[in-house]
Amino acid sequence: MKTRYFILLLSILFTACQSDGDKREATDFFLRGNTKFKEKEYHESIKWYTEAVQKQAQFPDAYYNRGLVYQSLEKNEDALADFNKAVEQDASFAPALFKKTEILQSMDRIDEALASAEVLVKNFPDSSANWSLQGNIQMQKSLWNESLASYDRALALDKNSVETMINQGVVYQELDQLDLAEKMFQKALASGKFKDLIYNNLGYLEIRRMHWDLASKYVKQALEMDPKNPLYVKNWERIQQKSMLE
Repeated sequence: MKTRYFILLLSILFTACQSDGDKREATDFFLRGNTKFKEKEYHESIKWYTEAVQKQAQFPDAYYNRGLVYQSLEKNEDALADFNKAVEQDASFAPALFKKTEILQSMDRIDEALASAEVLVKNFPDSSANWSLQGNIQMQKSLWNESLASYDRALALDKNSVETMINQGVVYQELDQLDLAEKMFQKALASGKFKDLIYNNLGYLEIRRMHWDLASKYVKQALEMDPKNPLYVKNWERIQQKSMLE
């Protein structure tokens, strides 16, 4: 459930001291990097983006796209360095700040991710994805009420954000507000997206309620769609163990 942006067009900030030839070469290298990225020739794309920033140091789009490539290769430290560089060069570069925040979260640098998310929503408050990302990070820190507030803001901007509905339901579940959790899961289920995940969440909710027949129904539906998912298997085992005791 991750957001990915890819910069295809240029917004290069050229310095006056650079020649027109250097500018044209930097642009050409950048576009070659884009082509290789789209073709999933990741190491080649890194080569061309690197050539671009060597010709044009002030080039946030090239740092950003190279960061995406590094992230695709799971080279998170390199990706973070490039996203940081893009943000340093262009403070208005919202996708770069988003990716910086997201990768900090994926690296379990949660306090840094939360600080970055606070800057993200402060500077770019009109994006549902930004508020949802902040809510996810707050949820990881068990900041339940804060995450609910962030999810509310996200859904106010995009009422059809299924991932936000699911995560808000999980927070309600953690707060033992099971009726509200069920409402969010059912609303998300109506979208037709992530059905196996939602069925499993509903099954776990019914396990919490000790409604074993209903829990069995939901988890079985999840397993039919993804029979090897360890979370679904674990919930099914819980239900079976309970049935054996009765």
